[in-house]
Amino acid sequence: MDRLSNVYGQFLARLALLGCAILLAMMLIIVGDVVLRNLAIPGLPQGLAWSNEISELMLYLITMSVAPWLLRQGQHIRVDIMLQAIPARLAWSLEWVGDLIGFVCCIV
Repeated sequence: MDRLSNVYGQFLARLALLGCAILLAMMLIIVGDVVLRNLAIPGLPQGLAWSNEISELMLYLITMSVAPWLLRQGQHIRVDIMLQAIPARLAWSLEWVGDLIGFVCCIV
């Protein structure tokens, strides 16, 4: 079981690296678009017409590829003020209920 967990962890780490690469590519596309629009070099296009659409798709891909890694690390955004105010055993149970609800939503 530990081996499976390690393989899954490596898979999620690679997905996070993919998200970083997509972020870098998105930054280069946006910078290229701005430079081409503002310099107006003859013979080159006046910007990249497709850069906005591609950037929107890249944002989605970044979110979907990095979120599982963040969840595994326990670093995803969460509001846990209630969980800190209740006993640890009850907080753990509520964590499982929340995970189950999230799992069901993903399946549906």
